[in-house]
Amino acid sequence: MLPSLIERWVRTEDLRIEYHALETATREPEVFLAQQVAALAAGKQNRAWHYIETFYREQGEEGSGYVTDKFLEGIASEIPGLDLSQWNSDRSDPQLAREIAADEQAAENAALNGTPSFLIGRSGDAATTFVSTPAGSLDAAVEGVLKT
Repeated sequence: MLPSLIERWVRTEDLRIEYHALETATREPEVFLAQQVAALAAGKQNRAWHYIETFYREQGEEGSGYVTDKFLEGIASEIPGLDLSQWNSDRSDPQLAREIAADEQAAENAALNGTPSFLIGRSGDAATTFVSTPAGSLDAAVEGVLKT
């Protein structure tokens, strides 16, 4: 679904897509934190989406223990243009863990408790009501917001 959203809405500059971490099914919070910090560290080099997409494409079975430093580094090594040394250094930046905690708080404030979740609304508009919507109705939800 992401490629069609990008083609129809992002490329026309009607929509901006943001990724925010939300821990739901992960039984090991430290594992979730490590994988999300790895993605945000890639983001410091403008490679977060590449990292996230590669991670999701190659992820193992939930709870199988596949998320190891070796796995995360393997994902990073597949990302074109990612400086691995800088990425490894950035993974120790405490600000990244704080961003993940802020995402969790924002999700709680928006009453989101599952993934994927989508909040659609005009950014910066305090009067806008953001709505959570299932993936199948994203186009209709975006169209509705753009009409307002």
